[in-house]
Amino acid sequence: MRLRLVTAGVGATWESALVQACQDGSVPAAVVQRCYDLGDLLAAAAAGNAEVAVVAAGVRWLDRETLARVGAAGLAVLGMVPAGDEEAERRLLQLGVDYVVADSTRPPVLIDLAKAVLAARRRQGPAPGGGPARPPEHPPHDDAALPSSHPPSPAPATDATTDSGGRGSPAFRTAAGRPAGANASEDLSDGQERERNLVVVWGPKGAPGRTTIAINLAFESLPLAGETLLVDADAYGGSVAQTLGFLDDCPGLAWAARLAGRGELDGPKLWQATRRAGPYGPRVLAGLPRADLWTEVRPSTWESLLELFRVSFPLTVVDVGFCLEEDEELVYDHVRFRRNAVSRLALQRADTVIAVARADPVGLHDFVRGYQQLRELGVSASRVRVVVNQVRGGLFGGDAVGQIRLALTRYLGLEPWAFVPYDRAALDAALMAGQALRETRPDSPTRQALAALASSVLGLPPATQQRRRLRRRRTGRRRALRWDGNPIGPTMTRKAGW
Repeated sequence: MRLRLVTAGVGATWESALVQACQDGSVPAAVVQRCYDLGDLLAAAAAGNAEVAVVAAGVRWLDRETLARVGAAGLAVLGMVPAGDEEAERRLLQLGVDYVVADSTRPPVLIDLAKAVLAARRRQGPAPGGGPARPPEHPPHDDAALPSSHPPSPAPATDATTDSGGRGSPAFRTAAGRPAGANASEDLSDGQERERNLVVVWGPKGAPGRTTIAINLAFESLPLAGETLLVDADAYGGSVAQTLGFLDDCPGLAWAARLAGRGELDGPKLWQATRRAGPYGPRVLAGLPRADLWTEVRPSTWESLLELFRVSFPLTVVDVGFCLEEDEELVYDHVRFRRNAVSRLALQRADTVIAVARADPVGLHDFVRGYQQLRELGVSASRVRVVVNQVRGGLFGGDAVGQIRLALTRYLGLEPWAFVPYDRAALDAALMAGQALRETRPDSPTRQALAALASSVLGLPPATQQRRRLRRRRTGRRRALRWDGNPIGPTMTRKAGW
C-alpha cells in the first residue's frame, strides 16, 4: 500500500527528489499535494487525503497552532532541516513536530521513517493539542546520513548519534520526551527530577479575590518552594501588574505566546520576559495589556507555555479568569479562537486548584454554580482546595464560618480548605504600596491565613514555624552550654538536673 504524503518544501531540493522518486515508482509512496501556503496544508489535512506531512524548516507560516491542527487531523509531521542547522532543528522540536530529519536523507529511507512514525502515532493516538507521538521502537536509519554504524536511540533527542565534531546528527531526532524549553529544566545531582508544582487560582464571577489570593500565595510560597513564577492568565482583564505597581511596560503573556507560537521561546527567554516583584518577591509574567489581545494566546501555544512553566520553575501560580464556558470551534479554514481555553486548559493541567469563594450570600451562590462547571472539566475533587475569602462578621448574624461551612457541605458536599478574614485596612495599604501583605502588614490576620494556606498547599510547615523551631533549638543549645560549660548537649544537661 502506497503512503500518501503532502509536502511543504517551498521548492527545496529534497522535495523535488521525493516527488521524482514517487513518480518513477522507486518508493512505495505518492505525493498527493505540494503545499505552497497555510491554506493548502490545512485543506489537505482536513480533506483526509494524506497520512504524513513533510515540511521544511524554512516555511515562514509554520507555527505551533498550524502543527496542532495538522496533528489533530491525524497526520504525522516530519520536519526537514539543513545539515548542521541546530537553530532550525531546535525550533522544529519546540514547535512539536514528530521527527526532525536531515534534508540530505535519501527518499527510500525517508519513506521508511515516515511509515514508522505514522505507525507509532496510530498506536498511541495524537497527543493533546496535536503534539508528538511516541517514537517507534526500531526506527530506520540512513547509513549515508548517520556516520555511526548503529541506529540512534529512539527515546530522547539527545541520544542521537554524533558526528566527528561531537555534535548530534540531525538525521534522526524526535520531539517525544523533550518538552519545549527542555534546556531550562533542572535535575538533581542524584538523577531524580525535582518536584514541580502548577497551582491555578480560580473563582467565579463577582470578584471573589482571585488576584489577591494568587499574589499573596506566590509571595508566601517563595521561601518554602524556592523560585516561584506568578502568571497573570486572565483573558478578560488581568490586573496583577497593576496591583503590584508595575508602571513601566514589560514583556508579558502576549510576547511569550508569540515566541512560543514560532518555536522560539525557551527557559532563558522566559526568564527575561518575567520581572521580579520586589527584592524578595516572585517572578511575574504580566498579563495582557488589553483584553482584546486574548487572540494572541492560542490553545496549543498555551499548552506549551504551561509545560515550559513547569520545567522552568519549581512552583508556578497561575491566576485565570472566571468563565469556564466551552467556546465553539469554527470550520477548518478559519482560525479557532477560544477565549476560555486558557482557563480550561490551566485547570485541567493543574496539580492543585485554589477555588476562591466570596463569603457573602451572593458570592456563595455564584461559587456553587461555578463549582459545578469546574467539576465538568474533569478536575477531581482531590485536586481542589476551596478557600473562602473576605470572611467578616455582620453578614450572617453569628458564626459566619460555621454557617458557610454548613452551606458548602450541604450544597456541594465539600469542606472548605481555609477561611481568609477580611482585613480591609491591610489590603488597602498593600494595594496603595503596590506590594503584598507580607511586605506591608505581616501581622495582618489575612496575611497569616494566606501563609498557612501556602504551607498547606505545598505540604510544608509555615516558614515562621520553621524559623521559630530553629531559633528555639539554637537558644536551648546555647543555654545548656552556658549553664555548666559541658559541651555534651542539652539532653545530657537535663539529665544532670538542669
